[in-house]
Amino acid sequence: MSATGAGNREEIVILGALPQALTAELQRRYVVHPVYEASNPLAKLAAVGANCRAAVGHGMAGLTAAHLERLPKLEICALHGVGLETSDLPAIRARGVKLTTTPVLFDDVADLAIALALACCREIPRADRYVRSGAWSRARLSPGRKLSGMRAGIMGLGRIGGEIARRLEGFNCKIGYADPVREEPRYRRFDDAVDLARNCDVFFLAAAGGPKGSPPLVDAQVLGALGPRGIFINISRGWLVDEPSLISALVDKRLGAAGLDVLLDEPEVPEPLLALDNVVLTPHIASSTEETLALMRQCVLDNLESWFSGGGALTSVT
Repeated sequence: MSATGAGNREEIVILGALPQALTAELQRRYVVHPVYEASNPLAKLAAVGANCRAAVGHGMAGLTAAHLERLPKLEICALHGVGLETSDLPAIRARGVKLTTTPVLFDDVADLAIALALACCREIPRADRYVRSGAWSRARLSPGRKLSGMRAGIMGLGRIGGEIARRLEGFNCKIGYADPVREEPRYRRFDDAVDLARNCDVFFLAAAGGPKGSPPLVDAQVLGALGPRGIFINISRGWLVDEPSLISALVDKRLGAAGLDVLLDEPEVPEPLLALDNVVLTPHIASSTEETLALMRQCVLDNLESWFSGGGALTSVT
């Protein structure tokens, strides 16, 4: 519910569910309208948005043109995260609204990418189940794969992809990448995702990509190029992958393994993935550590505080 008895406190809207600690602090400081909780969020926004100068969202619940139409006084939208795929950047720029992100999560996302790669190579979830089931007393587990020295391909060498590459250097991996913008002379550049997949053992998807519904960056051709020994890691967005083709390749062993922190229609998980031993699944937790969530929370709060006090946006992307 919205805060009441607010005096002269600024009014803000919340566009999507946020961590409890952040919501609580926002409610302490401002009059909060959590419009996403309504059965018709846009209708609720039309009813409460007239006096709101700020909004808070996240990568999967960004600021759209429909929101802007119902927020005539909006000046700033602070996103809890770095994803921009669900925000309408042209409309935001046209209105002169500041959109901020929390660029403090790159280490955590890169760490999880490496963890997923290791879990796939060494089959850690299967090994854990093997011990718990008592099978260890009857036979040895079949051997896994060695990450050190592998050919690693990174699709998208931005802040997250760069951190993944830096970690892979410690594993003596031969690093390649595909990126339409960035050039990095330390690593081998490939023209596209298919060429990259054809020349790596483990493929990391770290690209920003487009909004949901865009053509996938990783399709059946890319997965086919990666092959039956290939390992696919996704810490980006589920919709950047042709998920049916991914599932088919894993089921038919035309792809060796996959580590997935994101899915197409999360939190819904396709049933076939749950039954596969060559898949490691995590529930979109790449940036979810106590330390980073605290930094992200503070970044959102600092952007709003600075804006309302006349200091401007601190981590603006528009």
